[in-house]
Amino acid sequence: MPRALSATRRCLEFLVALLLASAPARGGEAVPTGNATAEPRPQAEPVDVLVTGSRASVRAPAAEATVVQADEFAGEVRSVAELLSTAPGVSLHSLGGPGQATTLSLRGATADESLVLLDGIPLHGPGGGAVDLETLPAALLDRIVISRGVLGAQFGAGALGGVVELVPRKPKARSGGAQLSVGSYWTGQLSGDVEFGDASGSGLAGIQLDTTEGNFSYAQPRTPEIAGSETDLATRQNAYARRGSLLLRWAQQIAADSEVDFVLQGTAGWRGLPGPSSFPTLQSRALDQGGVLGARIRGEADGIAWSGRVWGRVDRLELRGVQIFGDCTDGDPSCPRSVERSTATQAEVEIGVPIGSAHLLRVTGAGGEESIAGSPTGSHRRGSGSLAAIGDLRFGRASVHPAVRAEIVGSQAAVSPGIAASWSPFAKGTLAPLELRTGAGLSFRPPTLSELYLDQGGILPNPDLQSEHAWSVDAGVRWRARAFTVSVGAFWSRYRDLISYELFPPVRVKPFNVAAARIAGVEVQVVARLPYALTALASYSYLDAVNLRPGIEGGHHLSYRPPHRLFARLAHRADRIEGYFEANATSSMPRNNFDTAYLPAQLTLNAGVGARVTEALWLDVEAKNLLDDRTQQDLFQYPLPGFTLAAVARARF
Repeated sequence: MPRALSATRRCLEFLVALLLASAPARGGEAVPTGNATAEPRPQAEPVDVLVTGSRASVRAPAAEATVVQADEFAGEVRSVAELLSTAPGVSLHSLGGPGQATTLSLRGATADESLVLLDGIPLHGPGGGAVDLETLPAALLDRIVISRGVLGAQFGAGALGGVVELVPRKPKARSGGAQLSVGSYWTGQLSGDVEFGDASGSGLAGIQLDTTEGNFSYAQPRTPEIAGSETDLATRQNAYARRGSLLLRWAQQIAADSEVDFVLQGTAGWRGLPGPSSFPTLQSRALDQGGVLGARIRGEADGIAWSGRVWGRVDRLELRGVQIFGDCTDGDPSCPRSVERSTATQAEVEIGVPIGSAHLLRVTGAGGEESIAGSPTGSHRRGSGSLAAIGDLRFGRASVHPAVRAEIVGSQAAVSPGIAASWSPFAKGTLAPLELRTGAGLSFRPPTLSELYLDQGGILPNPDLQSEHAWSVDAGVRWRARAFTVSVGAFWSRYRDLISYELFPPVRVKPFNVAAARIAGVEVQVVARLPYALTALASYSYLDAVNLRPGIEGGHHLSYRPPHRLFARLAHRADRIEGYFEANATSSMPRNNFDTAYLPAQLTLNAGVGARVTEALWLDVEAKNLLDDRTQQDLFQYPLPGFTLAAVARARF
């Protein structure tokens, strides 16, 4: 540990020296973006790296939200999960190192209770389960919008913890770019894109390829059931991953006041399933493919905005060498392959009608169908439909956003109301940047098709499941000035009819509607532009998640919800030199439903530095887990990598 701390100190000293040496002569100059050929930003624009704003999401403009600009992390090897970790209220659950499955939790809600949208299209795993963030291409995104709260009225069923909107890059000019990174454990990434078009239409094509062997060393406790026991070094095996992702976008002007656009995103990959450190599985494999295709037409007539859209999604997952206990040899008669396939299609229309000079009413309608097929489950499908109204009412420095949605998914139906409001009490003066906001919502999550029908070996389906329900209230205050933004918010949520997986004798588990919970918390975020072209960010989350289920589990904390999480980052970007240093700290959290076993607290330090070597080419070096802590684990004793290095080259033409 002393050597690790010394190395960290030297790295910080080196980084700070480079940052100061490259700082502009006048501290008030604007900070350029990550694109090599971009013009400097005007000084009056929002601060860099992470920006919070009251208009982050079009559907939920007054919700507590964070916007992560993907290009502010240029020169760094960032997955979608790592970009999300910069925001408050976010908790990530990873099943190992790079390339392994990672899911999202917002405000203590499960991964199934938090929506992920790509260009407005909902993403799910096969059968409607939680989306694996590792299957999403971060290099092809423009930004990520994280809206927190029960937002079913604005976004639809399933938005109990919040919504993550992945916004793909849009074509801007005739240009192209590429990025290559190579790093520890034979980990590499190659991405490239080209933008093309003219005044009437433009397009973008991008690709991202990822690979890793994942054979990192980790500390294996000799007696895992005893905290602080002695450890031995072991090497992670069967943790390789390969993935390719594609993004195509095209927008065409078809009239003076209307346009049509298309988006296609596809991904395919395969990886080993190494299992927990206490029970490794060396023969298990997973192959997956998925894709999204959407077409939209929109325009304006007589002041009324309108749009229509159709989209479809296909997912497939194949498991090899997987059985109820441990693994098996693929191809043996006793080791059949498991295949899950799901599809979803939907058509939706929206009309925005102005009311007077300051108000807007948006009415949306949608209908579609989803299906699932798997062995030995068979094929199942269900329809869905919704009708929603969302208001945007402006009263001077105050705005009110009521919303209501009537929705039916299969045999499950509910009405989801919601309301949010914001107020800037002072028009000018020292307190003019102050904004107050509040919101409340009620919504539901119908059980997924996999929970209802899919036999997953160790997990049985339950066709009698009913919907989960949640309601919440939140309030906050935000101070947003040109060089300084701070937001503080608190929330309280109540869940009922939660789906809990219970032991189903003799050796399997089955989902039941038996749980209830109360989740409350506080979220804080500070972003500041500093002298020497530095930008500082800090986000803190406090979470109190209590199980309200009657019986011996009642009153205990929900497992795998960290009570405290702190993320801090200091970044610099100038015309020739860039760099960053960040810390991610997570408090210990319960691993069971009785507060008797805990995952230890974790601290991860990362740093990187880079330089422009030609007008178009940047070279960067990035180090993660500077303390080389090889004891870190995620869910179910899945070990995480220690110290890693990566070299990054990127160019924009």
